[in-house]
Amino acid sequence: MSKIPVAGESFHPEEQLKARFKRNLIISLVALTLLGGLIALIEYFSIRNAVKSQLALHLLGDAFGLSGLLGFAGFGLGYVSSKGAFDLLAYSVKLVVLNIFAPKWRKANYPKTYYDYKVIKDHEERKAVFPLLWVSLAFLAVGVTIIIIYSNLI
Repeated sequence: MSKIPVAGESFHPEEQLKARFKRNLIISLVALTLLGGLIALIEYFSIRNAVKSQLALHLLGDAFGLSGLLGFAGFGLGYVSSKGAFDLLAYSVKLVVLNIFAPKWRKANYPKTYYDYKVIKDHEERKAVFPLLWVSLAFLAVGVTIIIIYSNLI
């Protein structure tokens, strides 16, 4: 897909950024909701024989809090990765896989040295997914609030 507009079309990078932000926000919200549901199910089946009073608050607090914390950790890893922290690891793993499974393709198309790979990667646009940060912070805030309410009711 070309970034150059076709004659007669208007080019609105702001609209593309808003659409990408909205798409990433929805994906982050759905992913953290599914993760929270999975955490709640696992915890429910592990403590279902425990005291039933305020079990829903306990499950919701842990589900929101843990999914928010895991989302925040995922954002942190994505952020440092977008700054190039894992480039050496990515290059070396791809190099090993290509040397084992496709040595001829590696000789023709893959950068010969890490320096060449790094130069190519530095010219690519790498962005952190900030909607994941906002959604995970919201989940974490809701989880901490529910846990505070739960601890005051005990």
